[in-house]
Amino acid sequence: MKEGITIDGIHSFYRHKLRMTKRSVGNAPRDDYTGRVPFSNVTYDFATLYGQSFGERTLNYQLEFICFDKKKSQDRVVAVLRWLHWKNRKNLYDDLLPDYHFEVREPEVKWSENHGIYTFDMTFRANPEIVANNGIQLKNTVLPDINNDGFIDSVDSTMISVAYSKISTGQDSGLTAEQLRKADANSDGFIDSVDSTLVSGFYAKLATGRYSCTPEGWTEYLNDVLGGRNGVI
Repeated sequence: MKEGITIDGIHSFYRHKLRMTKRSVGNAPRDDYTGRVPFSNVTYDFATLYGQSFGERTLNYQLEFICFDKKKSQDRVVAVLRWLHWKNRKNLYDDLLPDYHFEVREPEVKWSENHGIYTFDMTFRANPEIVANNGIQLKNTVLPDINNDGFIDSVDSTMISVAYSKISTGQDSGLTAEQLRKADANSDGFIDSVDSTLVSGFYAKLATGRYSCTPEGWTEYLNDVLGGRNGVI
């Protein structure tokens, strides 16, 4: 089963070949503002006066892989642990909720091995809000690798800028049909300076390790740049 989670543009199955065996997503707990009214039998909810707030929700995942080569296994374990180690918060995309994501802290991770089966138990603490992806999904995006060299860099951004300039003056873009499809970086039906700016921004983020140069990484970047926020559920 290829279903999993994506963090930093890295999918648990497509990158690490982790099979999801268990998932549990909790509600955001309400903070308790109830109090006994002095000299009465009445318990009052003061949230009606000051507003309701929520604590972090808990996300639990169990993922595993099977490998009988100890050297390869250790490398895979270390790669997973490094993937799940960071500061501050990052976006977690669960394939079960393709239109939303969670903002999570570094998870608590426990791993174990039993006859070549390596199991990871992950507990994430997430902000109470479930954040909308602004309608941007992996299936709707194309990695803007214009020159098809396997990288996103200033060359791709420049090729988009040049094509935009030519199109604006009524000239042929100089790009193939496939390149034109990739050059429309935000998939709005036009090739313009916005597309070039998005690609330049993505290239800058790649240099910091914030995203991976993959369709998943590009989708997460678009969600971060263009996404919105939903309420608490």
